[in-house]
Amino acid sequence: MRHVFIINPAAGKVNRTEELTRQVQALSDEYRVDIIITEGVGDAVNKARAVVEDGTPARIYVCGGDGTANEVLTGIAGYDNCALGIIPIGSGNDFVRAIDGYKREDFLDVRRMLAGKERSIDLLECNGRYSMNILSIGFDAEVAKNMERFKRWPLVSGSLAYKISILYCLFSERRHPVRIQIDGEDFEKATYENTTMLAVAGNGKFYGGGIKAAPYADLSDGFIDFIHVSTVSVPRVLSLLMKYTKGTHLEGNKYPFLTYKRCKKLKYFAEEPIIVNLDGEMYPVKDPEINLLPNALRIIEPA
Repeated sequence: MRHVFIINPAAGKVNRTEELTRQVQALSDEYRVDIIITEGVGDAVNKARAVVEDGTPARIYVCGGDGTANEVLTGIAGYDNCALGIIPIGSGNDFVRAIDGYKREDFLDVRRMLAGKERSIDLLECNGRYSMNILSIGFDAEVAKNMERFKRWPLVSGSLAYKISILYCLFSERRHPVRIQIDGEDFEKATYENTTMLAVAGNGKFYGGGIKAAPYADLSDGFIDFIHVSTVSVPRVLSLLMKYTKGTHLEGNKYPFLTYKRCKKLKYFAEEPIIVNLDGEMYPVKDPEINLLPNALRIIEPA
């Protein structure tokens, strides 16, 4: 069994390549380990695929954030000779929050990951791209997209850029004319006239650095957790925002403009390509279709 560590030196605030390399190499007498360093955005896709395409059984450990993990997932999707582990050294690390019974520190222990057990989880597939965690459109996808612009401002940190982007999008990106079908049936609250503020398809629970958008989602239950918020006024959005962040927004049916459903398939229709957020990666997609792929990926949990 090959144990391959794909390290993104740009993940997080500090380059941890040397530290991780020392930890991995210290275990080379016990395991067959290899280390691959990514060289830029998208590089992990090809390097992960090169590991698995010859059919050799392998475990791949992504040392990075959710974006790097999504790149590796893209590279190995469809191959059944590998399992995926996450060493969460990125800024968000939302996927590992969804794995019940563990803390982030558990996944940072290289020895425990090498000795870890495997389990199967579902995936979300969207027009040939994949998500382990959460796929969303609308307000939150626009927040993530615009955050990159605000991060380039002097003295603006990542968390501050996210808050600035939320304020900006509250007044500019609340109205999205999108028609939605759920399991082949029209969703009456989302039409070109009844506009959408945001729509989330959850396999995992968290995104955006700890926002608990899909609190009831389960990685291996065979369902998509669909959360939809219709376009409403800024005060009504603000009344929801804190509960949405904490994951209590689905309790008590307090918001008539919020809908929660479980499904297997979603289809979005719009006149222009829609910005889709897949595990923190943004893509413009024409009429995205989201399908639940049961037990499509093996992941590694710490021993």
